[in-house]
Amino acid sequence: MAQKKDKPIDPDDLFAETGMSFGDHLEELRHYLWRAVIGFIIAMLVSLLIGKPVLYVFIIRPVEKQLQDFYDDLAQERKKEVLGDETVKKLDAAQPQAVEIEFVRSQVKALLEGRPVELVEKPEDLPTTERVRMQVVIPEPVKYAAATLDAQRLLGPRPTVKTFNVTEAFIVYFKISMITGFVLGSPWIFLQIWSFIAAGLYPHEKRYVHVYLPFSLGLFIAGVLACQFIVLPKAIGALLWFNKFLNLEPDLRLNEWIGFAIWFPILFGLSFQTPLVMLFLERLGLCTVETYRSKRRIAFFVLAIVAAFGPTVDAFSMLFQWIALCLLYQLGIWLCMWSPRKPQFDIDVPDREEMVEV
Repeated sequence: MAQKKDKPIDPDDLFAETGMSFGDHLEELRHYLWRAVIGFIIAMLVSLLIGKPVLYVFIIRPVEKQLQDFYDDLAQERKKEVLGDETVKKLDAAQPQAVEIEFVRSQVKALLEGRPVELVEKPEDLPTTERVRMQVVIPEPVKYAAATLDAQRLLGPRPTVKTFNVTEAFIVYFKISMITGFVLGSPWIFLQIWSFIAAGLYPHEKRYVHVYLPFSLGLFIAGVLACQFIVLPKAIGALLWFNKFLNLEPDLRLNEWIGFAIWFPILFGLSFQTPLVMLFLERLGLCTVETYRSKRRIAFFVLAIVAAFGPTVDAFSMLFQWIALCLLYQLGIWLCMWSPRKPQFDIDVPDREEMVEV
């Protein structure tokens, strides 16, 4: 019986020598997943040591500053309502000082015992043992409270997010540690995922990933940082202003605030992927550079509406968001121009008269 000859290798098949069975693929996937999980666990253990500064800097500090400004403005308005603008200006210009008053010991003793107080013509001539010095502040009670309001807020409980049960702080800290661990371990995790996927891609597909993935990551990081340090404080201030408009006092819960503080920058970073989305639409043939240019005014108008319905209500923040989105749109046009789509080869289809029925 003749043996079956091996099937000749197709020179155009780039994966002819790398054929793997379904079980081999599963084993390879399990290998890379275990490596990714181990890297994540190590990164999370490290993040448990830095979870406190991360929680304060990125979650609590932005809202604390805005809450402090909110209560400062509210206290200033209350002082004006009670005392009037002129009195408040005088109190702010000259805070009441402790006044040093000198008493004669015999006069104080006689006053306490209910006896007549003898007048002393020259108290300074008395010996120091007969004189008592005291520092006394005797302003009006309301003015004194208004003048010392800033000091009371400085030494009293500071406005911040609150926890409503004993386990909430621990749960939030664990969540922050997990997210921080994923961020720290993301290069290693994505490397393992990429190592598994890259085995099934053509060389030109790998080249696209190597070129555009760092660009996409840079846009995402830029969007997150812009939201964290520019947009998010403005958004918090605008939302607190709405509380002031409705005469409501905010009481922020840590477990509820953490969701907004994490997801809002992530969504903002995803919106910075607009240039890449425009590039992919151009690659698919759905849009062209000429279309993006001709519809630029309409696009800018739509982006202005998007910025107006954003989380902020002040004109400066809306203008900043609109300018950022317009620059991203223009960057998408430049990206399509710098990396034009390769022309497709036209296939001649014969006319119906030339077609032969089989």
